[in-house]
Amino acid sequence: MASSPLQMDGSDPPAASPSTAAAGDDERAAAPAPAAQPEWCEALAGAIAGVLGGALEEHEARFVATARSQDELAAAVERLNGELDKLLENAPSPVIMQQAARISSIRKRVLALNMLLRSIQRRIDNIDRIVSTGVTSDHSSHVQLHSQS
Repeated sequence: MASSPLQMDGSDPPAASPSTAAAGDDERAAAPAPAAQPEWCEALAGAIAGVLGGALEEHEARFVATARSQDELAAAVERLNGELDKLLENAPSPVIMQQAARISSIRKRVLALNMLLRSIQRRIDNIDRIVSTGVTSDHSSHVQLHSQS
């Protein structure tokens, strides 16, 4: 059983007349397309445009949002750069060096206080040890206190 080729619109091709059947394949190739084929192509083109149109609109919306975000970021960077320049102008190097020297001085004082507190803690520990051992002689406790310091 031979199957007949279908048209692009799904319909069967028109029946061939005896004169066209004798003419051969060359005439069929040169014959104009049926009127239904352009309609089918237009419908296919419309479907493709509908599918791609939504994707293109979404892509365009994302592009616009990205461009806006980049513009906002560039403006923020420019603003921060200007503020940094103002801070550097308002805080010249001598002021910064003066503050650094002040911080260094405070650090040295804290270290000196820490050493003093450690010394006081050692003395308290010595006194606590002497009291806990129960030394009763004033002279011996005084000698022990100086030897341990």
